[in-house]
Amino acid sequence: MEHFLMQHPSYSRLWAPVRHFESLHPLANRSGDYAAPEMQPTGFIFVKIRGGFHEIRNAISDVVVVARLLNVTLVIPEIQSTTSSKGISTQFKSFPYLYNEDQFIAALAKDVKIVKTLPKDLKGARRKKEIPSFKVPHGASPYFYLHHVLPMLTKHSVVELLVHSGGCLQSILPPPLVEYQKLRCRVAFHALRFREEVQNLAIKILNRIRASGQPFIAYDPGMTRDALAYYGCAELFQDVHTELIMHRRAWMIKRGILKGNLSSDSAEQYRNGLCPLMPEEVPCILQFNIKSSHKFLHY
Repeated sequence: MEHFLMQHPSYSRLWAPVRHFESLHPLANRSGDYAAPEMQPTGFIFVKIRGGFHEIRNAISDVVVVARLLNVTLVIPEIQSTTSSKGISTQFKSFPYLYNEDQFIAALAKDVKIVKTLPKDLKGARRKKEIPSFKVPHGASPYFYLHHVLPMLTKHSVVELLVHSGGCLQSILPPPLVEYQKLRCRVAFHALRFREEVQNLAIKILNRIRASGQPFIAYDPGMTRDALAYYGCAELFQDVHTELIMHRRAWMIKRGILKGNLSSDSAEQYRNGLCPLMPEEVPCILQFNIKSSHKFLHY
């Protein structure tokens, strides 16, 4: 059976070499009339980002766009991971612990002025909590930044943004801001690179997996706190943080994000196909699809 599956056209299509992307038009390219950042920005934005890996990456892309929108200098964001209780190093709050800091600054030099730290006088003001602070709502509009944040920034020369749960700017910007949408792509796919040690470790892992000569899948089950809270599947995957997940589910219900009861039957949700796949289920589904395809062609 295994030999048959490897010879089947569906198998070949699934594991065929990936086509080159050079022919695709990269959305991240700047337009011809795209201007460089102004030499005299209006102030500084200092950002604290809290969340998991996906939320951190999305938030970084957004804060770069916000800095460009407001014509301010962006201080390298401070990462406050919610994963500290899982044994991850406390150094994780440092941006360069995860990403290549110099690459990030250089890649965006034509878009936003970025510095590693605040000037000394503003550092002192921050320690004394004299800097205006904003808890940014998820998916905030450009209007929020232009009419609420910018006036305080102009007055104090610096503001602090507290970003939770991912994106701090609406996901789809209006057509006049298409260049800002492109900037998001440049941040995500060009500026944000893992530091060298992380990349080297990833290469070692890939080489070891590829050494077998067999195809493989890198699978992200999406078992974030938000996903488990939204679908009510927490009990299937973990029990240590169930209380935190239930708190998140209550928050979603209160804000109308989720319609349903606070308590849910995880087993029932699983039977209805509403929970993330377990890693061991993915190859089973792929194998089933190939067999089903053969059965369909046979009949």
